[in-house]
Amino acid sequence: MLKEVLREIKEVKVYSKPLIAHNLKISEEVLDDMLRQLIRMGYLSEDLGSPTCESECAGCHVSSCSITPIKMLSVTKKGEKLLSQ
Repeated sequence: MLKEVLREIKEVKVYSKPLIAHNLKISEEVLDDMLRQLIRMGYLSEDLGSPTCESECAGCHVSSCSITPIKMLSVTKKGEKLLSQ
């Protein structure tokens, strides 16, 4: 099942836990566990984006900015190798 999760992440255009869980007919909690395993095993890498604001609105004086980093997952070379087997 981990390989199916990896393949789904590789094929989706936009990472969406509800969509991936739905496509694989598993709960989001099970998917979260599988994603953690794939990251730990080196098949996926996780990028939380920049911790600083790099948007066009940078430099404003609004103290309650609602911009949050986007979490991105990508299949590593090790993951690509697994999927090609």
